[in-house]
Amino acid sequence: MRSWGRSLLATYFTVDPRSLGLFRILFGLVLLSDLVRRWVELGFWYTNAGLLPNHTLLWRPPTSNLFSLFFTASSTREAQLGFVLCALAYTLFTLGYRTRWLQVLTLLARVSLNSRLAVLENGGDMVMDLLALLTLPLPLGTRFSLDALASRPASRGEASEGSEASEASARRDVSEPTTTPVVSLAVFALLLQFAAIYLFNASSKVGLAWRDGSAVHYALHQDKLVTWLGVWMREHLSVSTLRALTWSTLATEWLGFALIITPLFVKQARLLAICIMPPLHLGFALGLNVGGFSPAMISFYPLLLGAEHWRWLSRRWGARLLPIRAELERRVPPWLLPRPALPEPGANQWRWLGEGAILVILVAIAGEAVNDNAAVPQALRFSQPKWAKAVIEYPRILQGWRMFASEPSRVDSMIYVDALNARGEHVDPYNAVASDQREPAGTIVPTHMGQSQFFVMYSERIPYDGYAAYRTAFSEWLLAYPERTGHADDCLLSYEVYLVTDRSPEPGTGAQPTPLERRLFMSYVAPPDSPCRIERAKKVASATAIGGG
Repeated sequence: MRSWGRSLLATYFTVDPRSLGLFRILFGLVLLSDLVRRWVELGFWYTNAGLLPNHTLLWRPPTSNLFSLFFTASSTREAQLGFVLCALAYTLFTLGYRTRWLQVLTLLARVSLNSRLAVLENGGDMVMDLLALLTLPLPLGTRFSLDALASRPASRGEASEGSEASEASARRDVSEPTTTPVVSLAVFALLLQFAAIYLFNASSKVGLAWRDGSAVHYALHQDKLVTWLGVWMREHLSVSTLRALTWSTLATEWLGFALIITPLFVKQARLLAICIMPPLHLGFALGLNVGGFSPAMISFYPLLLGAEHWRWLSRRWGARLLPIRAELERRVPPWLLPRPALPEPGANQWRWLGEGAILVILVAIAGEAVNDNAAVPQALRFSQPKWAKAVIEYPRILQGWRMFASEPSRVDSMIYVDALNARGEHVDPYNAVASDQREPAGTIVPTHMGQSQFFVMYSERIPYDGYAAYRTAFSEWLLAYPERTGHADDCLLSYEVYLVTDRSPEPGTGAQPTPLERRLFMSYVAPPDSPCRIERAKKVASATAIGGG
């Protein structure tokens, strides 16, 4: 029985500190890349001059439990300052400087960035929030960090004395505390969570398109999501190849669940998961713009590396990396290293508090997963207590895992704006910044809209009544068009906003999409005494005078 218990503890509750260090670096880079893509569109989403002003979201929040420091930012400069602080936190987290504190600041930054745009979030945002939250009790700075360098000054001295001493130090693999396995309930929570992501995603794919192999074909015909590589794939790959991709995707998701959770052949199973699951997510990212989902999922996999994997890597690559590591350690300026942390009084109590918090979070996650996934039988669902909903909603760790379920939509959609400015020109202020198609007016969605995650989600949601509360801000943003162009005669005399839907062609036909609907859901006409009408009258009078002369 004791042997069984030790095996269970080693399999589901233990992680190598080197795996934690590698995860921290990779996850930190994912967070920084996520920050960059948000920075590019900062003016649209994080300021009051954008499409979702903070007062609009505070007046009509998408959920009852919502927190974000970015609700205090109104102007571009204020939002930029917030982003710079987030970048600083992410960078120090990635480098492993005062990592315990930076883990807390990173979680705060991540949740604040996401919650400000909760109405536009997707599964990738949930995964990043989960990784930041569930790793909070784990010592991510024990290895491959500035903290680790600061805690072993002797080894830095050895590295500078010569290659022989450096090599001897490396053979000792630093010091004993940094190779001691970490045991925590958080490890179990991470394994269970990521196994559940694959389980629910796979079990919810029960539609005909997944059974007959046409799911990838229809997914690649979502022109608001597809990349240029995805367009090439749908136009050049055979029907049989697309079917093979469909069935292999479904099989790999089921396999990912099994490989993460299996108690048998753990070393081999996790190594296989590391080899096949990141390429699956890389394939998603190359063909479809799914936001941060793919890189966030990939960043989880270093946590599956065990001590035996690291020993193999050390035998295979250790000698080659020794000079590089020694040189890096030598070049780190002393002022950049934190002072070695002293043991804190009551540290053990804080550890148990963290473990207790993970248990509470795990219970809340289990309840949310049971209630928010169609694959779970109705008989198992229950009314969640308010505290559990708050635990889920404040850090934005919702559990509805159903990408392209029950099957990819066979209908594609877009919104476009037909606006008339004072010069008498028809313009589309929205798609001029939202997509590659500056004027996509028509009855079908043009090939490859090239929209970011945020514009995709906004385009999908704003036409429907559940999001009508945000249309006033949309109207104000459209009417501010001349402020963005810098030309007074770009003011709008009128506009009409349409939702256009079309039906994707059947596999193997090579046909074009079939128009379905062109629905007007917003419109505006400037009043007769408006400045824009006056500007238009001046333009007409000037044109008449020139023509008459």
